Amino acid sequence: MIYTAFTQIVPKSIRVFIRDRNIGLKKLISSYEQIKVESKNIKKIYKIIKTQYQNIAAANKPENLPDIMNQKAIEHDFNKGRVVIQSILAADKEQLKNRNFLLEKIKDYGCAYQGWNLYSPYQQYLNASDYGPLQIPTEFADFLIYCIQKQPSSFLEIGVMYGGFSVFCCAVLSKFNKSFKYTCVDIEDNFRDWDYFSSILPLEKAIPATSADFIGKEFDVVYIDADHSYHGMKRDFFNVGRYAKICAFHDINASEYDHLDGGTRRCWNEMKLSYSQSYSIWEISHIAEEWMGIGIIDFNK
Repeated sequence: MIYTAFTQIVPKSIRVFIRDRNIGLKKLISSYEQIKVESKNIKKIYKIIKTQYQNIAAANKPENLPDIMNQKAIEHDFNKGRVVIQSILAADKEQLKNRNFLLEKIKDYGCAYQGWNLYSPYQQYLNASDYGPLQIPTEFADFLIYCIQKQPSSFLEIGVMYGGFSVFCCAVLSKFNKSFKYTCVDIEDNFRDWDYFSSILPLEKAIPATSADFIGKEFDVVYIDADHSYHGMKRDFFNVGRYAKICAFHDINASEYDHLDGGTRRCWNEMKLSYSQSYSIWEISHIAEEWMGIGIIDFNK
């Protein structure tokens, strides 16, 4: 009935127009859906071709020159480092007490390569790779001489990174105490040449770990060089540093960490002021600008 009324009211020409447009719209929708399907297929094919191209390009791409250089430099410095550590173990105690001898060994061992402006006076100490300690060589030598005088039997380093500092320290200090043990703590295991050095040195690895895993335990020497924020450094001290006979802090002058709630400088200055009335405080700092430096609280009375 409705259709009959529609045909009587609406002229045939308009009804034909509506019918044709309806058919055209259905065809358009159908074509659009087909195009969507084809588009998805094209995208899949494109991804496959792109992946194949990238694989071919990677296989034929020449090796990156800096990577090649660094790898060869690391291999060279690994071997050189082994020779130097063996020479330290073969040296007599009087030699190791000599500052010039230690500095020569640090130079032979080499410090990690970097381009820091303030390191310009120590270029002769740099390795071609990032193998070695990140230390001011003269500060490092004086710290070792201080520790040699105490002849510690235990050493805990918080934040060993690649282990360049750890290996050299352990080799030197183990010569002065037969029961010496060096414990390495870090949250990630990046220790270089561990299998070799742990076979010839009294090294112990506690990785992954933090100072909280040793809270309240006593060591002859604790060396804090991990989290350089104010709170991170302070917690390391409260966890283990204050229980040690000697607690040392690295980067006591490092202004680049000031944005971390005051960083290492704020922490060291507070510790120094807090303990200076009761214990000996030593600062080893050889750079005029505010950078690096080693602070020592000697809890021995």
